[in-house]
Formats: sequence, C-alpha cells, structure tokens
Amino acid sequence: MNSMILAFRTSPIVTLFLFSLLLLTGCGADDGKKISAPLPEKPLTGVAGDGNLRHIVDYIRIDAGLPALAAALVHNGQIVEMAATGFRKINSNINVTIEDKWHLGSLTKSMTSTLAAMLVKQGVIHWNTTIAEVYPELSGVMNSKYENVQLEQLLSHTSGMRANLPTVNSYQTSPLDIEAQRQKMVEEALILNPEVESGEFLYSNLGYMVAGAMMERVTSTSWEALLESHLFTSLAMTNSGFGIPDVLDNLSQPVGHLSQGSGWNANNTDNPAVMGPAGVVHSSLEDMGNYIIAHLMGARGNDVTGLLTAAEFSKLHTATGNSDYALGWAISDSTISHNGSNTKWLANIKIFPEKNTALFIVTNAADLQKEQNSKSYKAIAELTDELVQRAAIAFAN
Repeated sequence: MNSMILAFRTSPIVTLFLFSLLLLTGCGADDGKKISAPLPEKPLTGVAGDGNLRHIVDYIRIDAGLPALAAALVHNGQIVEMAATGFRKINSNINVTIEDKWHLGSLTKSMTSTLAAMLVKQGVIHWNTTIAEVYPELSGVMNSKYENVQLEQLLSHTSGMRANLPTVNSYQTSPLDIEAQRQKMVEEALILNPEVESGEFLYSNLGYMVAGAMMERVTSTSWEALLESHLFTSLAMTNSGFGIPDVLDNLSQPVGHLSQGSGWNANNTDNPAVMGPAGVVHSSLEDMGNYIIAHLMGARGNDVTGLLTAAEFSKLHTATGNSDYALGWAISDSTISHNGSNTKWLANIKIFPEKNTALFIVTNAADLQKEQNSKSYKAIAELTDELVQRAAIAFAN
C-alpha cells in the first residue's frame, strides 16, 4: 500500500486529492496501537473563553481514539482560547502542550499565496508573470503549453499542470541544496504534458512547487527564507518552521501517525523538502492564531499593517470563475477555509468573516483513506461544530 500526500478543500462537498508518495512500513492486516483511556463524561458546549475548551477537546480526542488533538479560536483580532490534549506519540507518557508545533500540510498553500501577494506588492513579481518570463532559458525546451502560464494560474490550480511530479520520491535523498533541487524540479516538470487544459481546475501540488520556485528565481532567495522574512516575521510567528516538528526525534515535539487497522503507528517522516510551497510548514497554536487573525481581518475589509491591504487580501480570497478555489483558499458563501495533511497529520482552518471569527484545529494522526469512516476527519468536524457553537453564544451581540 502506498502513502499519500493529501489536501482537500472544505466546500459543500468535501473533495479529496490524494497521491502516492512514500511506501508505508508495517501496514498489514494487524491493528496498530490504540488509545485505551476511559471516555470521560461528555462536557457541555459552554461559551468561548470559559476555560472548558480543554475538556471538550479531550473528550472528542478520546472518543475518536486519536493520539493528540488541538485547537485555537480567534475573534475580533484576539486569540480567545487554545487547548491541546493527548500525547506526542501514541502509548507514550509525554503530553502535548499549547506551545507544541503541529504539521500543517496543505495549509502551507495559503501561506505560499500570501507570500506571493507580498512579493507582488513589492513589485518583484506580478500575478500575470509567466513561467517563460522567469525561465527564458527553458523556452523551446519546456512544453509550449506552459510558456504563457501565469503565477496566478499556478496558485489557483488552473495552470493545467498535473497534480504531482512522478519523480518526487527521488528528492528525498538529493545531495543538492534546496534551490538547486527546485531548479531541477522545474526542468523536470515543464517537459511533462499537461493533465488538463489551461484554465481548467485541477488541484496541483506541482503547480505550487513551480510557483515557489519562480519566487526563488526572481528574488535569488529560497522559498523558506522568503516565508520566514516576510510572513513569519510580519506576524510574529516565532514558533514556525519547515518539515516535521520533532526534528531531533526525541519527542520534544509531537510526531505524526499513520492509520493501521483500527489503530495508529507513529511515523516521524515528511514529504521531500522540494515540495515545501505545497505543504511542509509546521506552526504552534499561537502562531496559527496570529495567521488566521490576519486573514480574518483582511476578509472583513481591513488592512493588516506590515502585511497586505484589504484589496490585496480580497485578491487572495476571491474564487476563480470556474471553481470555488481562490489563491490558497477554498471559498463558500460564508467561509474561507482549507484542510491539509501529509497523511500523518490533519489540520483545518475555517474563517467566518461575517461572524468575525476563525478557528484552527489539528491532530497528529490521519486516516483519510477511510473516507466517511475517517476518525481524524470526524473529530475535526465535531470539534469545529463545538467551537462554532461556543463562539456563537459568546459573541451573539
């Protein structure tokens, strides 16, 4: 069985985008390890800020059998409440904390698009900058259908580019530095045939990888350094980084878990770094609170000092004509949202502009291949409902 990088858009119909990435180990008919804690009495929904969120999170986590679960709720420019319960690794005795860092998967895409908007604001690149303009040396080499593909099309999944790079596994052990890896990736990507026609929606990790490489080329700076110096610094996201949070592999941070049977196996690996712009950021709850506050403010028509104007946020939050996807965000009548997973974590952002409220929820386990029987997805959906109700009661006036 193959592992998958996964990202899916939260819309009236939840759509899954899967692709094979790494060979799973230890995945057979036998069950993985399970949560064996007794289920406490179900707590009342309560009111946002009442101090009861931790009990709600813990109940949902234990009921779903997840190693850990965490959430942050913001309203009107403030982090109202945060909670994290469970364990950094299943069957360990090391509890997660609200200071811990969590893998974001494809939530990274909204950050890559936000970075693009900041660079457009500076005039170093434009939404209509084409691949051929950034890589003129590849004209006549690349597939001609890509020459006029624009940055905006890559970030809205309408470039025609296929979902993933077939050779991405080879980058896991590449001796090249990250910028050289992305240059090589672009050269490989641009000779491929498009999967759909330009202008047609197809969720594409590869499109975001190419977009990140374009930003690197025009700034002579790695995507990682750009994200740190622009987004992380502007929003005081001091506990955010790239790849697995537990980089020392000593349980100083949570680790991800793969589904096995009705249980879980810890797996402290990630996608190749070359995929960075599509999904390798990790962040703390507070950092994510700062991030969703900024996008909530922008969605409500406010400028965010040091980041973007209301009009620039509107560009990010406006769906393309033929889909409900904007630039790094899924759009519905009442929400701006995105989910993300590297198959070992599951994270969700949901922004309610009219309610002046937003939330971030994450678990260090994912079983989305089980679709409607996914424990991780059900837990996040249930906790989302609880947070929405808590906020509605607290901020009714």
